[in-house]
Amino acid sequence: MRVTLKGLRVISHLLVGLLLAVFVAVHGRGRFSRENVGTWWYRVLLRILEVRLVVRGPRLAGTRVMVCNHISWLDIPVVGACEPTRFVSKAEVGEWPVIGWLADAAGTFYLRRGSGGTKQLIESIDRHLGHDSIVFFPEGTTTDGSIVLKFQPRLFATAIETRRPVQPIALRFSTAADGTATAPYIGDDVLFDNIVRLLKHGPITAELTYCEPIDPAGHDRASLALAAHTAICSVVAPDSIRLPSSRDARSAIAA
Repeated sequence: MRVTLKGLRVISHLLVGLLLAVFVAVHGRGRFSRENVGTWWYRVLLRILEVRLVVRGPRLAGTRVMVCNHISWLDIPVVGACEPTRFVSKAEVGEWPVIGWLADAAGTFYLRRGSGGTKQLIESIDRHLGHDSIVFFPEGTTTDGSIVLKFQPRLFATAIETRRPVQPIALRFSTAADGTATAPYIGDDVLFDNIVRLLKHGPITAELTYCEPIDPAGHDRASLALAAHTAICSVVAPDSIRLPSSRDARSAIAA
């Protein structure tokens, strides 16, 4: 019964999100901007799911490019609950029922396959960084949180081109009280099953750490990605820290 009631609250909150999306579309930015409304909506969702949020480290003021290790679909409401921002997601998310509609309403930028899609996306993000921050997950896929995969460098170009600082965000989730790892959304996991697992096994904690920001000056995409990767690994997965390759070293000398 407890799981059913919480599930009904989740469904109701999704419907509220859709109604808010229509409201924001009608009233434009202003006081009820999609970013501010999204932050409120994410915070309520975390309370319903019994995800306790712990935030560590200094958050850099002003617009910036934030990058985060990727564990679950929960990463988005956790980061979004900390501050108003927008996200970059794979294009497939925009095609999902309900979730895709909410992502559209939140102003999500979609990464489409192919080099042409990346160029258009970077141009859109560059324009957006004139007034707001952006978050992306450079691993490109999720893990169970025990490791951090190599960061794909292509979207780091937007920090270099706009001269915006990069702030790495290190994220990890606790297990439930019975030891079940409910947060990771990996492999062949199904979203519905993942949500039911969260509701069934009870409260968890999401710990988000703002790492020291990185000035993109003097970096190319690869070295900037490596610096962000190292910062995040030092908090959540020290064994995943990568040594610079010979190519990275040559790029740093050239810069």
